Amino acid sequence: MNFKKVVMASMIASSMLVTLAGPVPVGAKTVQEQQQSDKKKLQIDKTVAAKLQKVLKQLAGKEIKLQDVGKITYDYSNNEFANVESVDGKYGIFFETKNGKVWSVTGKVPIDKISKKDRDKALQELKKLYPNKTYEFEKEVDMFRNYDDEKAKFHDNIVYQFNGKNFSVSLSNNFSKNKTDFHAYSANIKFDANELEPKVLKTAEEAVKTVLNQDINFKGATLSPDGWFLGDRDVSVEIDAKSNMVINAIDKARIKEKVTTNKEITEKDAKEVIAPVAKKFFNIDITGYEVKWDDQSKNYRFVKYHTTEKGAKVEQTVMRATLDANKNVLSLTSGDKAETGGWN
Repeated sequence: MNFKKVVMASMIASSMLVTLAGPVPVGAKTVQEQQQSDKKKLQIDKTVAAKLQKVLKQLAGKEIKLQDVGKITYDYSNNEFANVESVDGKYGIFFETKNGKVWSVTGKVPIDKISKKDRDKALQELKKLYPNKTYEFEKEVDMFRNYDDEKAKFHDNIVYQFNGKNFSVSLSNNFSKNKTDFHAYSANIKFDANELEPKVLKTAEEAVKTVLNQDINFKGATLSPDGWFLGDRDVSVEIDAKSNMVINAIDKARIKEKVTTNKEITEKDAKEVIAPVAKKFFNIDITGYEVKWDDQSKNYRFVKYHTTEKGAKVEQTVMRATLDANKNVLSLTSGDKAETGGWN
């Protein structure tokens, strides 16, 4: 099975589970916007529609009427896919347009069909993330299933997403020996700016000012097990929820302006630029660190070494930075994300 496509299918289908915005007022779209929207739609032919309905019947146990038009999307390799929703809005099916191969299906399940044990598990995950809120689940739970098109059957793995006002939490039976045993998969809670602790906003705004040399007023934040996320299309900041320390700050609008070789800015220059910022926001003194250029990620790695009990020298990437030709910081990342490549 193509792993990249499975991941892509999971990402897109999961994103279909969340309603991002309300309806657009009549007349709000320009002609150009409407034309762009039409290009993203696919008319479903009868042969494909018949196959899709057959797959949905496997899951639902009954005939499901589909809409005639699907929404087009693309993966990282520019392969074209489409998602088609059922007329009643309770199901969605995701397939590859060039061959009609079905990858995944989403559906809505009454919450009382989910065991009390799993409902409680979902609530506990939210309470663990942020206890000072009241959580009330919607009456339907979103379900995500991967489909094996060659074998014409669904995989055993299931994801259930419980939604509520400004929050969602998912349970999955992936990696469980007993497929009836569900565990926490993801969770996030959205906050308006006036709901946030002042220290979170202050840390985020100071990070953007000092690291990226910009002023910004964040309108809200999302809390997940990874920490706080504040940002928009142009700028983002991640903060560790326990320590209130910055994990990363990224100027997404200008990231394409990054230097692509270490000939433009040397490792020594990068260290001089980053040293005061690292101390202030990550509380890291990089004086004794070695700086290495990562030609794959196109950023600078700040490395320290450990010696094992057997005397072996082990390298650890503590931080990464992306710079432009004028030595402006475009991204700064610490911790586990620095180990895995940072933002590139």
